[in-house]
Amino acid sequence: MKGLIVDDSTPDKPRLMLAHIPKPKISESELLIRVRVSGLNRSDLGLTPDHYAPNTVVGTELAGEVVEVGASCSGFSEGDRVMALSSGSHAEFAKVDHRIAVKLPDDIDWQTAASLPAWFMTAYDALITQGKLRAGETVLIQGITSGVGQAAAQLAKLNGAKTVIGVARSQDKLDQLTSEEVDQTFAMKDGWAEAVREATGGQGVDLIIDMVGGGALNGNLQALAICGRMVAVGRLGGASDTLDIGMLAFKRAQITGVTFRSRNIEEKAAIARAFASHIIPLVVAGKLKPRIDRIAQLAEAGAAQELMRDNKHFGKILLAIV
Repeated sequence: MKGLIVDDSTPDKPRLMLAHIPKPKISESELLIRVRVSGLNRSDLGLTPDHYAPNTVVGTELAGEVVEVGASCSGFSEGDRVMALSSGSHAEFAKVDHRIAVKLPDDIDWQTAASLPAWFMTAYDALITQGKLRAGETVLIQGITSGVGQAAAQLAKLNGAKTVIGVARSQDKLDQLTSEEVDQTFAMKDGWAEAVREATGGQGVDLIIDMVGGGALNGNLQALAICGRMVAVGRLGGASDTLDIGMLAFKRAQITGVTFRSRNIEEKAAIARAFASHIIPLVVAGKLKPRIDRIAQLAEAGAAQELMRDNKHFGKILLAIV
């Protein structure tokens, strides 16, 4: 089959490379999926050959059809349309543990389906499960123009947030957000945290979903209300920062870190079930819609990767497989 692997000839700037590799063999708990569309994500940018065994397919989300069902799988049959947040998605075939696969309603097309798992599973977990958003609260999304930021904004609106405030570096991208996503935006420049506090009558925001990480931490704390909560999701600005412990103590703030990488299969399955119960019906009803930037062919993945690396996209970049 055809699939994307990491090109080891450029270790300082790893690239996705098209290769011919064996079709995966499933275990008794896995489904074999004929991939229709896969989603390109920022996690694909930092890959090196050290992350994978030789000729291992990369990619983290997909939509496609079940072509083989493991002996111990339940609830799935050949021909089922599914989507999943799972490894090895950038190929003609991929294997997925049946516990994290989500059935795809006929109302949702392949492109939309492949745009959902990474962004909306992450956003729902951060905003609702970990952030414990309550109706009437004010939410700030740091890095709102990122994919998960856009998803979190839509979800916050639909789950009763009184006000959604977005912060990002690009004013051009902020200007493209709609009233269904955000009430007020601020470019991330000197004084942004004070501007957010002024916009909230000096109170600060109740909940922050942070996609930036490095460089945003203390501004986030300044913008946070007393006893506010922050969920650290992304590291677009880097993986380290300096914490003002005095400000943390004064705000009596709660900071929660999240990632899927350290979760076991049962935890990932719980996230998939919450996604199926709470997100899919909203997509079918037309209340949630991922923003799609473009659809590239599998052979164009290298160029699509560079587009993402240069931040020249706004929305999901998809790879059409078959």
